[in-house]
Amino acid sequence: MLRKLFLVLCTPLFLNAQTAFISGNDTICDNGSPANIRVDFLGSPLFTFVYAINGVNQPPITNISFTPYLFNKKKSGIYTLTSFSDLNGVGTTSGSAIVTVLESPTAIIHLASDTLSIIYPFANFFSQSQGNIVGWDWNFGDNTTNDNTENPKHTFPLDEEGLGISSLYQIALIVSDNNGCLDTAIRQVWVNEEYWIYIPSSFTPDYDKINDFFCIEYHAIREKTFLFKVYNAQGDLMYQSTKANELRCSINGGWDGTHYESGIDLPPDTYVYEMYFQDFEGWKQKEYGHIILIR
Repeated sequence: MLRKLFLVLCTPLFLNAQTAFISGNDTICDNGSPANIRVDFLGSPLFTFVYAINGVNQPPITNISFTPYLFNKKKSGIYTLTSFSDLNGVGTTSGSAIVTVLESPTAIIHLASDTLSIIYPFANFFSQSQGNIVGWDWNFGDNTTNDNTENPKHTFPLDEEGLGISSLYQIALIVSDNNGCLDTAIRQVWVNEEYWIYIPSSFTPDYDKINDFFCIEYHAIREKTFLFKVYNAQGDLMYQSTKANELRCSINGGWDGTHYESGIDLPPDTYVYEMYFQDFEGWKQKEYGHIILIR
């Protein structure tokens, strides 16, 4: 009899405890990752529970076979458990989770034009972002160092001639506010190749090695389409060329002010020129003007 009593007194007493505990205080940005909320269970799966946000019950979550149960929410408020049950019946609940959602800033990029010329591949960027912004991070998409000023000025990559490199660049602006919330704006900028041509208005072919030739400079024209003619006041043809490269200043080319057939020096006067060519896209271009020949 004593042995049986001893066995009864020494056998552990197991309680069928069924509880659920919710936790996970978090502060998040409304455009960022959701808050992590955790529910721990003590009992026998499968688990079912109902939670409330600011006292308003949400749809039940059922057939949970593991603990803890993690879920993500982006709604601010106080999260509590209002009911819980496991395989053996109804259990108790405790704990709470507080989620605070902060309004994020809005990143806005302002630029006068999305298309820049290769002649002047320079842009003024303005942040018109909204919110209590304290930080700016500009990435210009051209492997240059990021800029952290509010309204940066940027020159896109240049080639060996000092002209912009034709390309499409993706600009990114990340702004941050005083709460540490972020937002990103994306904008594309096209540095576009376009033709240009420089034509002087006068020259002095007096062999003093200063401005002795009428020369031009150009970019992105189809040289095979080039035609240049010079006339005197009476409309007589004085000079013509179909070779744009022979008139180029950068290689010491140009017209020396002589008649194209006789080679005789032309007198000082105002002459009329006309120029025809196609740009790199094939569009036909015409240029007219006056050249003052000074001796």
